[in-house]
Amino acid sequence: MAALLRVVDERFGANNTRVAALELRLVSERVTAREIIRRRVEAEVALLNQRKLMHDDLTRSRSLLVDVEPDSAEAKLNPLFPRLGRPKQIDTEKEVGRAVDAFTARRFIMLLDDRQIDDLDEAVTFTPGGEVVFLYITPLKGG
Repeated sequence: MAALLRVVDERFGANNTRVAALELRLVSERVTAREIIRRRVEAEVALLNQRKLMHDDLTRSRSLLVDVEPDSAEAKLNPLFPRLGRPKQIDTEKEVGRAVDAFTARRFIMLLDDRQIDDLDEAVTFTPGGEVVFLYITPLKGG
């Protein structure tokens, strides 16, 4: 039986914003943080790659793990309407690696059913209809 896990993004700071990102279907209610990150990034990259093929507007993405802002390096290297050929696809494994590195560097915190996950490979259990929050930390300027 598949377990459904809701993914929510939250930014901590003056303007606390909480946005539902996506839902993950997992084979079990027992999962590791690494698997949650992998599945989330795979879903986002698949969506972004599909949108690139359709020349869709990438600037509307809510993705917080893959940088697609209009002035970003990704947008400059892979314009929406390339002159020749197909747009370059985003490398899923590279993005998963970046996301895992961001977790270990504490650029975001994961809360599973209101409990912080500290270990990437520790198996944790979530409740049916559970929620994982990606809490993004804004670095302080000048330090």
